[in-house]
Amino acid sequence: MCISNKIGPPVEGDDFFGREKEIRLANRLLDNGHSLLLSAPRRIGKSSLAKKLIEEKRRKGWKCVYIDLEETITEDGFLRLVIDAFRKNGIWEQVSKRLTSVLDKIDKVSVGPVEFGIGKSGEQEDLYQGLKRLFRHDEDSFIVVDELTLFLGLLNKSEDGAKKVAYILNWLRSLRQVGGTKIRWLFCGSVGLRNFTSSRNLGYTVNDLTEFNLDELDRREAYGLLLELGKSEGITMDDDIIEYALDKLSWNIPYFIQIIFSKLVENYDGTLTRGSVDLAYRDLCSESYLGTWSERLAEYQEYESPARQILKSLSTQPAGMERGALLDKLMTGRESEGFERVDLLLSKVLDMLENDGYIMKNGALRTFRSPLLRDYWFDRFVL
Repeated sequence: MCISNKIGPPVEGDDFFGREKEIRLANRLLDNGHSLLLSAPRRIGKSSLAKKLIEEKRRKGWKCVYIDLEETITEDGFLRLVIDAFRKNGIWEQVSKRLTSVLDKIDKVSVGPVEFGIGKSGEQEDLYQGLKRLFRHDEDSFIVVDELTLFLGLLNKSEDGAKKVAYILNWLRSLRQVGGTKIRWLFCGSVGLRNFTSSRNLGYTVNDLTEFNLDELDRREAYGLLLELGKSEGITMDDDIIEYALDKLSWNIPYFIQIIFSKLVENYDGTLTRGSVDLAYRDLCSESYLGTWSERLAEYQEYESPARQILKSLSTQPAGMERGALLDKLMTGRESEGFERVDLLLSKVLDMLENDGYIMKNGALRTFRSPLLRDYWFDRFVL
């Protein structure tokens, strides 16, 4: 096997590596009728895993759909993606007149970005319910919706955004509640859907989904990935260098392994030493590979500022900080808000940061989940 080092986009086919245990578990849950919520921090390989599951289900004769909502920021765009994806993949009934009757309810379709003219609540209800009636529930089907939370967060900022978000979440839930349905769903994204829904009192819209966790590669798979990447570039990586690199990263998610390997290749002069690994690590701390971790905090909205305060403080303390010390940091300049309110705020933000993979709890301490992310944060926001 020879794999390529694709940084950023989901890997597919022969470039997909490892995750054997996770694939088995996901298939077992899907086969037993569960729809899944893939809970994992960003850049951990959610989309790659989802596409691997689609490959396997298609081989078994399932109808499969992949919808990437990162491609849109509007309700109109959402509907266009849904309509195009389902019409092409046989999830809907193949009755052209019925489909046409639904699409006829759309006031206009523009050239380019589609516009559906569903300003009135009655028109919205008719359209969504019409689309719902098109679904075939009698055949094994698998629908992956990627970056749902990112899309909903952007939609929420539009006019009547909160109502649109609630409607879409309830509509999706209603599709999963059809009795005897053989459609299974997988929702995944870079921002936690449970964080998003709970902060808007919409947790009930996802409470039927089975939590499916994805974390770092196990040591054997992480070792194997670095070894195979080395082979793809004709670089011999001995045991000591691989183990040292994995220890340096500590949190061995595929993306971190891929980016440190790219730096090793960039600086390669014919030999690899521990010094080569140290240099690659330092380069990553000062470059833009990790910038999206900061950018995505904007999705926290009113919680973004306290989240940044917490992360900045933790980046200065590699050993971690106790909750009380973090509370003291948040209380600075907030005395007028009251201790209890800030204490509740801290609990909320800590949960969000833990769920999204920024930090973890280690005994009585909170620390960055990744030393690499911590060192990047310190270089970017403290130095």
